[in-house]
Amino acid sequence: MPTRRELNLAIFEGTADGVLWQPRLETWIDHHTALGTLPERFQHLDSFGIYDALRCSVRYAATQGIDWYQTRDDIVRIEETHPNHTIQRVRTPLGEITTVYRDVWEDDKRINHRIEDFPVKTAQDLRVATDLIDRQQVRADPDAFRRASERVGDRAEPTTFLTSSGFTDLIKFWCGLPGTYYLLADHPAEVEAFLEATDRRDDRLIDEALKLPYRIFNLGDHATNEFTPPPILKKYLLPRWQRISERLHQAGRFVHSHWDGNSRHMLPFLRETGLDGVEALTPAPMGDMTLEMIKDAVGDSMVVLDLLPAIDFLPNHKTEDLLDFTRRAVDMFAPKLILGVSDEISQPGEIEKIEAITELLDNEYGLPD
Repeated sequence: MPTRRELNLAIFEGTADGVLWQPRLETWIDHHTALGTLPERFQHLDSFGIYDALRCSVRYAATQGIDWYQTRDDIVRIEETHPNHTIQRVRTPLGEITTVYRDVWEDDKRINHRIEDFPVKTAQDLRVATDLIDRQQVRADPDAFRRASERVGDRAEPTTFLTSSGFTDLIKFWCGLPGTYYLLADHPAEVEAFLEATDRRDDRLIDEALKLPYRIFNLGDHATNEFTPPPILKKYLLPRWQRISERLHQAGRFVHSHWDGNSRHMLPFLRETGLDGVEALTPAPMGDMTLEMIKDAVGDSMVVLDLLPAIDFLPNHKTEDLLDFTRRAVDMFAPKLILGVSDEISQPGEIEKIEAITELLDNEYGLPD
């Protein structure tokens, strides 16, 4: 039987004959480690030890070897810390932008740090953001990759991140959802200039990433019906996916994108993307699509990563129903399937359900060691 690492790569190569169980557990592990609530059997294990005890593969455990740095030193960064929020100012020769984060505290620990007020609201703000993107540079560090790959061992084929799309970056980090669409309507030239800058950044990153022996790459796009409906997807995301896929395929690499949330209206475009797979599609009732819809979209050619809704791991959901859903997913999608949680088990999720799926998969399909 192949190792988890060999099976991971074989699934993308189209030569696999087995099931890889690769749920993302880091959020659950970090949460319970911080609170001292790890089950006793895990308390003396590190993260890899917990994965090994559960006989799970690890998806993003070797994301090392790509270092970011910034050109020129004419930027001033100021951070103000207040009881319930943090203010970050970035001052450049083109102007200043300010981000306000809401901080949520519990027992003197910050448990949430999220953007409350986005930094880009005007066309001039967007010019500042574009300048910041143009300054971002990348260098490969083969030694860091080698060390990370050795730590992962046979647990998984190393996978690393490329950037998400410029359009979803605008939504997630710069403008928010309404702000992005208002700017697109009112200042399309400035938005296009920002997106062109992110395309140039993609090229710089790929230049360096291809110096490393990674075979699998992820684009953390967070594409959804709400973020990237079909008109936006066709104009801004589809050409990018096609361009990046072609370049990586020419170099013998594989690439998948992260689509989470409601994505049913984007499914018809999946096979046009040129991507090798799609991560985190979430079936109903958590998402807005069925397994059958997803299967129709990917056919037998694309790798699907995850599929098991995170809500099914909560205490009020029956384990037997989850196991039945797991059987359906495996039977429909294997061997072009990397089974996981869409997109990760949450802090209150029951780790016993991860163990139950491990037992099911091993008994009925056979799991690699």
